[in-house]
Amino acid sequence: MYPSTRIVLGTVAPIPFRATDAEEVIKGKHLDAKVAEDAAEAAVRNAKPLSKNAYKIAITKTLVKRTLLDNEP
Repeated sequence: MYPSTRIVLGTVAPIPFRATDAEEVIKGKHLDAKVAEDAAEAAVRNAKPLSKNAYKIAITKTLVKRTLLDNEP
């Protein structure tokens, strides 16, 4: 269970971006594939890609999901 977690994306913006929407999704929950997927989706929900880097949204979602699943307590 994740009582308190911080998710920070370091290469998606000019400064590190804290994905607070994703943090809320996993807060107090037992992590499984569905919760990790929901958190990954929340992490990029408000993303506004530039003209030639929209592919980074899918990469970011995958990395958030994998990182959460790989670091489950």
